[in-house]
Amino acid sequence: MPDGFPASPTELTVQGQSLQHLYTQYTGDTFLVNRRYQRKLVWAVDEKQKLIDSVVQNLPIPLVLLAEQSGPSAQGFEIIDGLQRLNAIFSFLENEYPLDGKYFDLESLADTKYLKDTGALSQQTPVLDRETCLAIATYQLPVSIYRSATEESIDEVFRRINSSGRKLSFQEIRQAGVTSQFADLVRRLSAAVRTDITLTDVLPLRDMPKISITSRDLPYGILDEDVFWVSNGILERDAVRESRDEELVLDLVLDMLIEPMAVSGIEYRNSAYGRDTNATTSEDVVASRLKTVGADELYDRFLGTLDVIKSIIEEAGTPWAAWVITQQNPRGIPRYFHAVFIAIAELLYVEGLEVNSVPGLTRELRRFWDRDLSIPRGGGNWGVNRKRPLFDSVKAHLRPHFSERNDSVSVQTRETATKFELELQMSLTEKSLFELKQGFTRLDGSRQIDEAAFAKVLRTASAMANAGPAAEGRIFFGVADKDADVGRIRDIYGVDSLEVGEFHVTGTMHELDALGSSVDDHLRWIVAKIRNAPLESEFAKSLIDGLVPFRYKGRLLWSIVVKAGSAPTTWEDKFYVRNGNSTDEAVGQAVVSLTRRFL
Repeated sequence: MPDGFPASPTELTVQGQSLQHLYTQYTGDTFLVNRRYQRKLVWAVDEKQKLIDSVVQNLPIPLVLLAEQSGPSAQGFEIIDGLQRLNAIFSFLENEYPLDGKYFDLESLADTKYLKDTGALSQQTPVLDRETCLAIATYQLPVSIYRSATEESIDEVFRRINSSGRKLSFQEIRQAGVTSQFADLVRRLSAAVRTDITLTDVLPLRDMPKISITSRDLPYGILDEDVFWVSNGILERDAVRESRDEELVLDLVLDMLIEPMAVSGIEYRNSAYGRDTNATTSEDVVASRLKTVGADELYDRFLGTLDVIKSIIEEAGTPWAAWVITQQNPRGIPRYFHAVFIAIAELLYVEGLEVNSVPGLTRELRRFWDRDLSIPRGGGNWGVNRKRPLFDSVKAHLRPHFSERNDSVSVQTRETATKFELELQMSLTEKSLFELKQGFTRLDGSRQIDEAAFAKVLRTASAMANAGPAAEGRIFFGVADKDADVGRIRDIYGVDSLEVGEFHVTGTMHELDALGSSVDDHLRWIVAKIRNAPLESEFAKSLIDGLVPFRYKGRLLWSIVVKAGSAPTTWEDKFYVRNGNSTDEAVGQAVVSLTRRFL
């Protein structure tokens, strides 16, 4: 059982916990967020400040409900209710925003003082008086701990808390506590478009700000104005905060999945989540269709369609709504996007075509909706008798810019650009399951393959697979994580990197050219190295199966998907584990803990 809370024979306990004590637990990653059911961080600065003002005035604030994890791999307490409140408290203690223009005194708490002394936190000014800071630190927050909780009971508690009496949007209520494969797909795709997706569902509360939708008032996360829907004029910022983007994704997925196409409207959305009964989009019908198509396949199709639209936007050099639509109507814009999205998806995955001219497609879509095409301007149901003819008409306009697929290219792009960008984003919060390498050659000027470094990568892969039976990691070659490496590649090869957020995409084609090697030659070399490595044979085979060369904006990259087996795996007959982004040998008690993960 995690430290910090006393044991209790009862299933539910309620006790006051000082903010100082809770912060200590927070810095030890005791508080966990399960993204299967939890809402994203959405509070603005003014909402956070109101909560802290209540603390200063010693007013009661709602309790926090936690669920104690159980089992040999238990890590801490899942936050069932109180995510926004806890984040507001901890981010204030860490000087991310002020109260009445003044910041918390980091010297007031032992934990914040230590982080300040080590450089992890910086004191902002002006500073709040010490007496007020101590009053904040000793404030007693009611904490209810749900012990011996199962996954099903946590889902049910969360659903009941969030389905009534709360200021939630229709989609948030619809999604609350629902854990079907369809609901999970909509959630994952919505997070993928916003770029706040994570590789695993459970992560420490401390990592949540890195992937949260935020404004310029807060020094972290994903700017709301940079979210795809907002930056392209499809949805307003507040609509994204209210999960209207997830509702749009839900409508798009239903139209990609259901045959014949269903009506878009509240009743049909609810039915897909089992909340109403409608034969067209009933939960059973949706589940059956999803099983036929495959959730992973539909996920890839959605991102593949989005890739095409993003390439059009890049070619146009202007936000989507600004050049596709001239008769601006905020309520209708999502449906304009919907019609183009489904048309492109059907051309790609129903008719099996591919784009033959992005510039041509971009010209075709310029002021597209000024033509003799009509679309309902939002609100109410969108009937099939209006959608189907419209989508077919849109396809007719776009089809000349598509052609039959040509599979003769030497390297097929099995990773979409969007998918790759998302995986880079995931590495910010899940460092232990990601490894980024600038390439395969040494940077000493010799331009020779670094055999020792590649062996270390394979050892790291074995450590990733030891994270647990469901673990899945990613290794990328062609992405530099050090500025010094970017400089050396420029000096040696004359290659500049592409900036993707915090990352530098260098590619590897310059290395192959220097080695006089083709992509196929290098693929064979990697496969041979994996086969001959001191790895267990089944695990080595899985690495080979997960090896993919792909292109990102003209750069050749390589990815290896690392999948755990049913038992720990070894490198040179030793067990290794990941601690953050470092790889360490497991010895003594660590081997026992490793074994327990796979029980």
